[in-house]
Amino acid sequence: MAENGKNNLETVLKWIVLVILAVVAMKIVFSAFAIAWVVGGVLLTKVLPLVALVWLVMKAVEWFRERNGGPNPADNS
Repeated sequence: MAENGKNNLETVLKWIVLVILAVVAMKIVFSAFAIAWVVGGVLLTKVLPLVALVWLVMKAVEWFRERNGGPNPADNS
């Protein structure tokens, strides 16, 4: 009977360790998702509009120079 009790205790301890490791792994994964969510939000709300605005200004400057017959900044000849 003691042998059966020892096996049960080992099984319970193994499951406890397995559950603790699973919880730690889930916390790490959810932390990575949270960091990715925050970084993605900052990129979408702060960086992307600025990049789009600069790109539009550059395209407008190129268009005005081509329309007015000025030198194209892409031509370095």
